[in-house]
Amino acid sequence: MAPTPPARALPAPEGAAPARTTMSLTTFVLLGLLTLVILVLALLLIYLSDRFNSLERQTQDLMRRLQDTQAKSGASASGPYAGLSGKALWEAVCGQETGGLDELTLDGVRKRYRLLLDDHLQSIFQAGASDGARGLSSPPANTRMVRTPKAQVESWLPPELVDEIYQCGQGYVMASPEEMAGLRQRLDQAYGQVWMACNLEPGQPASSLLMPPRPQDAEAGSASGPAAGVPAIPATSPAA
Repeated sequence: MAPTPPARALPAPEGAAPARTTMSLTTFVLLGLLTLVILVLALLLIYLSDRFNSLERQTQDLMRRLQDTQAKSGASASGPYAGLSGKALWEAVCGQETGGLDELTLDGVRKRYRLLLDDHLQSIFQAGASDGARGLSSPPANTRMVRTPKAQVESWLPPELVDEIYQCGQGYVMASPEEMAGLRQRLDQAYGQVWMACNLEPGQPASSLLMPPRPQDAEAGSASGPAAGVPAIPATSPAA
């Protein structure tokens, strides 16, 4: 039997090598894109985690500051004037800005505020009388520190009221007897504006306390002129 001739290798089909090359390149590109997507997702997760932690810290800091503010507000809300002073105290009593005080607390503050106002208003009148006796004109500031049994409290008044009461004090030692009636009316009206703004009942007319009759007022026909000294003004009880 004749030997079988060896089989010949079939030639590779045309285009097979380029196909394998294309598949390898596609696989490489897909792996690269997948790796890039995974990397982007990892970075995004890291960023979101950091932002979340940052927001959590900021929230905790904000809550801590709010708690500290509330604690300080609670601590300062003690005392006869609920921790208020100056213009804030005036606005609270006048109902413009109560500072979060309830009506019961505000009513108690308003009642004690009258003594503070009396001290401040009389000091302005006395400054005007003192300057008027010396021929000076230097209105005081519209704020004044008033000492209370517990602490010092700043009192604030509208500047126009300060000027009016100061001028009444000056006029008391400089005005003629004929001018005293109008001057007393001006003083009472200025005080009335204060009590009305602060929702306080008007008491005894201020002129009856701060403007007692002067010796020259009782002398009919006597020449008017500046008084030799500052008339004595009764003192009031200290502010609460």
